[in-house]
Amino acid sequence: MEKISTEEQLPFFLDLAKARARLTPDRTAIIDYSWGNRREYTYLQLERTSNDVAKTLSELGTKRGDIVSVLSYNNVEFVYLYLSTAKLGHVLAPLNWRLSPTEIAFMIDDLRPKIIYYHEELKNILDKSLKISKYEPKIVEDIKSLQKTRHYTENIQNPKLSLEDIQMLLYTGGTTGRPKAAKISYRQALYNAINTVISWGLTPDDVSPLFFPFFHTGGWHVITVPLLLIGGRLIITKRFEPNEAIDIIEREKCTVVIAVPTMFYTMTKSKKFENTRFESVRFFKSGGGMSPLNLMKIFWDKGKRYFQGYGLTEAGPNLFYTPPEDMKSKPLSIGKPSMFAEVKIVKENGKEAVPGEVGELWVRGPIVFSGYWNRPEETKDTLVNGWVRTGDLFTRDSDGHYYFTERKKFMIKTGGENVYPTEVEEAIRAHPDIDEVAVFGVPDPKWGEAVAAVIKPKPRRAITFKELKDFLKPKLARYKIPKYLWIVDEIPKTSVGKIDYVELKRKYSKLVTQG
Repeated sequence: MEKISTEEQLPFFLDLAKARARLTPDRTAIIDYSWGNRREYTYLQLERTSNDVAKTLSELGTKRGDIVSVLSYNNVEFVYLYLSTAKLGHVLAPLNWRLSPTEIAFMIDDLRPKIIYYHEELKNILDKSLKISKYEPKIVEDIKSLQKTRHYTENIQNPKLSLEDIQMLLYTGGTTGRPKAAKISYRQALYNAINTVISWGLTPDDVSPLFFPFFHTGGWHVITVPLLLIGGRLIITKRFEPNEAIDIIEREKCTVVIAVPTMFYTMTKSKKFENTRFESVRFFKSGGGMSPLNLMKIFWDKGKRYFQGYGLTEAGPNLFYTPPEDMKSKPLSIGKPSMFAEVKIVKENGKEAVPGEVGELWVRGPIVFSGYWNRPEETKDTLVNGWVRTGDLFTRDSDGHYYFTERKKFMIKTGGENVYPTEVEEAIRAHPDIDEVAVFGVPDPKWGEAVAAVIKPKPRRAITFKELKDFLKPKLARYKIPKYLWIVDEIPKTSVGKIDYVELKRKYSKLVTQG
């Protein structure tokens, strides 16, 4: 039998809109609340409109490999751009609207996009960014203009793509220095989606709200692409708001709900949460940080499954899965590696760790990224013989369950001893008067580093440093108990809702060293 080339096969399943319109044209694909009302779209409508957008892009002079950037809140128009750039072989590069104009200007200079689409409410930020930027994109367009495309064409000629072609450029973190864009190939996106469908048991009947922003890997690869692949239904909101989130989960009968722990935490503080049963939800799953046990129990008490999640832009991001029977017996585990993820834990001496030993998690497989855009040295440091060095410290138990210990760069070394902030945080959270906590290291002339913490007390509660120390003495070794404590009204968060440990370390290290 004649062998079919990989390039000739690819457009059939890389063009998700075309494939889904062929298989399930009349099924509802997306419900969009982002513009202030409820708008519903079928898979056939996604295909037709993304063809329109693809034609519009071609008429604007774009060609295969060109970068299309977007500065916008979540909306269905953003999804049209995702689907249409895949039809044309363009590269989609979202911009983070939570950043300053200077930071956005850096991204524009780094990417040099052919076109930038923007949300009308973000035009002022973009204008300021373009004044700072040295690069002038050819076209700047209001994303709302994509609602008016009306020249539907029956066929778009898909380019001959390979699995290794780059589909997206997604900036990672940026809190540790200059932000860098990860190159996400069609191969990574496809295998991660298949991994997710298999691990989570997704079906066409699944309905999920999208609470991650589209400038983050969570916006696309945690649930959007897997759900479109299987033919499910995605609910889009402009951005996360806890009361609206609860309303939408109930109204749309959502079955799978994924968010960062901070989002789940704010949902539990809503007055609506107590009286909401979430009858349609099969499971809640956290990502972008570890959920404390007391948060998990709130959902368990409602009779709902709640799992830990772990992933990163450079690998996955859906890498592990916890079998339901292990949820409560191993609540702080992120589970076992998924089908297309090969993992190992590597100690500082380069040897592979045995169960119970701490080391850095390395990941390999078709779900890893293709390097950093314009960053050969960072790529070389992160991608080693096909393995992604995550920079995260892990252990595993004898049953094959993996446990996140700490970001390697956040581990505290005090007097030759290793202190893992997550362990100290878990002990502090057990105090009944504490709402939120973050633990980090600050400089210490005698010990090298000292353990420090900021805490946010519960409303109308108070706690002294002495009370906290006395509470921790039976729970932690003496060197793990914070030497410094600050009580705050709010703990700073990053653009995706994670605690901003870099900012905490910078701010309070300065306070300590300046006396």
